[in-house]
Amino acid sequence: MATAILSPEQVSMDAFRATLVRDAGSNTIADKLCAVGEYQQIARGGELPVDPDEDRLVFIASGSAKLFASSPVNRANGHDDDNPTLSTQVLAFHFPGDIVSVLRQADGDFRLAALSDLEVVIFRADQFLDVAQNDPAVIRTVLARSLQALHRSRTRMMQMGHKSARQRIADFLVSIAERICGRTSGECEFNLPMSRRDIGDSLGLTIETVSRQFADLKAEGLIETSGRSGIRLRNLDALASRGGCQ
Repeated sequence: MATAILSPEQVSMDAFRATLVRDAGSNTIADKLCAVGEYQQIARGGELPVDPDEDRLVFIASGSAKLFASSPVNRANGHDDDNPTLSTQVLAFHFPGDIVSVLRQADGDFRLAALSDLEVVIFRADQFLDVAQNDPAVIRTVLARSLQALHRSRTRMMQMGHKSARQRIADFLVSIAERICGRTSGECEFNLPMSRRDIGDSLGLTIETVSRQFADLKAEGLIETSGRSGIRLRNLDALASRGGCQ
């Protein structure tokens, strides 16, 4: 008997459906949401096109992404204000299974960029909620994931005000290990999808400081690196201690 070959779109929709059903959502509601979702592929380095009027919820089916904000930099000393320089701030990193809220452009320049080849399912936020309101479990799923993202964002902001560069980097590596590998203890090995510059932008550090902290952690025997992205965390418990984690 021949095995059916699913299209990338169907695989992504099935991943979204499985996420809702696993979190106690209704198959019927999941099917209705899939019917209004839009599948899209975004190549590494590309961005989700901006929408001037609609808030969107974006399900990450595969790949990794960063959510960032852009704002004009105040310039003086004779610079041309008609062509302002833009400053970017990485707000969050996202991985498969995440549901990301991307606000309309009218409320700020928030963008989702692919750190690796990305597959997403995009929903208009109002349309998603109109369908999901018929199943409280689906609403709970979206709310729980939104609260997790908010908690990570608040934790990072607190770190930027109270933790040293070493603590920020160590804590970042521990949190990424948990999200990518599901590990909180022992050792693990993975590829960091984001650049050193992205890490610095998300933690309020310069790229030079990030590189120096990686070198120091490597000298301490806590991490090993290979190439631009390969990293092995040799002792997550020690790294957590360096990061001031409880």
